[in-house]
Amino acid sequence: MLALALGLRWSDVDLDNEYLRLRRTRLRPRCKHGWTDASPCGRAKAGYCPDKVPVRRETKNTMRAGRRAVTLHGPLVAMLRAHAATQERERKAGGDLWTESDYVFPKLLGGLLSPNTDYYDWKRLLEDAKVRGGRLHDARHTAPPCS
Repeated sequence: MLALALGLRWSDVDLDNEYLRLRRTRLRPRCKHGWTDASPCGRAKAGYCPDKVPVRRETKNTMRAGRRAVTLHGPLVAMLRAHAATQERERKAGGDLWTESDYVFPKLLGGLLSPNTDYYDWKRLLEDAKVRGGRLHDARHTAPPCS
């Protein structure tokens, strides 16, 4: 999955008109410890604290040059429709455990994917394909231009 996909919401995707709008980007999570001096968690980094408190918003608007509509071609539209149907079944099966987020690519029970997960999945994909290493950000140059 590409880094762009982390911040993509269903509200940004128009499958009927076959395009998506790039409007926001995900930010790396930043947290602080959620404990008090009376009950410290014992973890050195706040990100590992079981009671961590987020101190940074999830997304920010993309740079003006990055805001644009991207054409979706037929096979991709079909894949996204199938993905939406699968996600709806997972939402129903998850019941009360599902965390609603509107993200196109959430965790197994809804909610936000970690950007680190995406990075490690990308590295494993390159290794499995026996392709030289590259930054995930550079994958944007691999897609054909939209007509």
